[in-house]
Amino acid sequence: MQPKPSRLMDHREFPVLYVDDEPDNLRVFELTFRRQFTILTAESPEEGLRLLHENPVAVILSDYRMPGMTGVEFLSRAREIDERCIRMLVTAYGDVQILGDAINDGRIYNYIAKPWEPEDMRQRVRRAIEVYAIERERRALLDEMVLINRLSQAMHRELDLERLVKLVLDAVHGQLHYDGVALGALDAEGERVTWMGMRPEDDVASRLAKIELDRNKAPNFFEALLAGQVQTLKIDDMNELDGPICDWMTEVSADEILVMPLLGKENVLGFLAVDQRSGSERFGADDRTLLDGMTTQIVIALENARVVAALRDTREHVKRADRLGTLGTLAAGLAHEINNPLVSIHTFLSLAPEKRDQPDTEFWGQYYDLARSELERIRGLVSTMSQLAAGGTDDMPEPAPVDLTALCSRVVKLMQPEAREWGAELSLQEYPHMFPVLGVQDHIQQVLLNLVCNALHAAKGGGHVCVELSVDPDHPSQLMCINIIDDGPGIPVEHLEQIFDPFFTTKAPDEGTGLGLMVSHQIVADHGGAIEVRSEPGKGSSFKVKLPVRGNRRS
Repeated sequence: MQPKPSRLMDHREFPVLYVDDEPDNLRVFELTFRRQFTILTAESPEEGLRLLHENPVAVILSDYRMPGMTGVEFLSRAREIDERCIRMLVTAYGDVQILGDAINDGRIYNYIAKPWEPEDMRQRVRRAIEVYAIERERRALLDEMVLINRLSQAMHRELDLERLVKLVLDAVHGQLHYDGVALGALDAEGERVTWMGMRPEDDVASRLAKIELDRNKAPNFFEALLAGQVQTLKIDDMNELDGPICDWMTEVSADEILVMPLLGKENVLGFLAVDQRSGSERFGADDRTLLDGMTTQIVIALENARVVAALRDTREHVKRADRLGTLGTLAAGLAHEINNPLVSIHTFLSLAPEKRDQPDTEFWGQYYDLARSELERIRGLVSTMSQLAAGGTDDMPEPAPVDLTALCSRVVKLMQPEAREWGAELSLQEYPHMFPVLGVQDHIQQVLLNLVCNALHAAKGGGHVCVELSVDPDHPSQLMCINIIDDGPGIPVEHLEQIFDPFFTTKAPDEGTGLGLMVSHQIVADHGGAIEVRSEPGKGSSFKVKLPVRGNRRS
């Protein structure tokens, strides 16, 4: 940790190196100041550089004239080793030019003239130590600010609660260098704390996780926590602590545990607790300042993660409700569609015993054919529903590149007989810059056949259907488009929002089940695409299928 202002007056914590080729000068300096400062001495620049490599030094004093290397040269070399050291020149020579150059280019902080007065030397060394300590503290604070900012950015990007907790614990333990860290979450009623995680993950953490923190057993701790107070739990105050808190202190075996509340917008979310169980110094104001900034960012990240988690839960509930609603609609529609043909089948079977010995040509011909056709209709419904259900299984074919131009050309050729039968014209308008899409070719073909069939039905009796290929103008290299356009009567406005609903159809009962568009919509969605519908009564309709080049099939 960085030095604390309250401790700056203990100058002995900041070693002073004095380099002079005259041993008597070194001896006098050491005898004069050994009680105020921690003294290191060297009789040559080379020895001074060696000591500087081996020991942390706050202040360096050097004689100017020494054999082999001047004091200014030595201090320049010392700056290369540790530029934070405060460097001062001790000289009996009043070479103003040398001293001025050395001060201006940063090689020395100041100079002291020989012979020096003890009190003057003491004051200069004290000031140099304080400058060193303050600069070291400033750098440490800047490093902490950079670290907190980097950690904050990482936490704010993480929206998964479990990964966020791991990130916080690892950061406080590994990067802020606290021996132990624990994160506790307070329930909505403020009655109980749940341990979210601890570092290090050792036997101590396993035992701590078994300690139950609730308001009944630890009233004093909870009162301070709910009031948003920072708590310093001290081993010296064990007799005054709540039972579970005493257990906590015993397991950690630290002199102190610092508990920082996590203050949310409306209530206390929990706490961040740190300890120095290895026997490091006790917590001070700088620890509180550092962790206060950290907990502020933790709270923001936790609240963001909880909001996202709540949104995900809400979204899942909506999806579940939507699936249940769709299932209900399917069940109701299927029951309706099956009940109608069952009436004809039931009527035929009810009358069959009476007609068994009667040569009733109309009954055994017309009614029998009707019953068979209705039975086939039911079989078709069941087959379609089976295909629809298979769309959500894991047995789907592997997607592969699909040439939409070739596929559309084949679909148009396949549908030409139907177009002639219904008296409609069917054409294909190709696009020269189409990319293959990733998908299941048979499924995409099923969509196109369904849409083209619907368009021909709308345009029958002299109308025109065009299958038009293009790329999406906003994403020309990502989305390929197939637009099925007809000039039929169009779709009434009140029906536009229902066309993809199961069993919704404007066709006669024997012409469609109302499942084709629903199945088509699901297939396109499974490919990561979309179907856009535009229609105006009297002016025809268009169904534009958009499919991604790289594919995005749902599992």
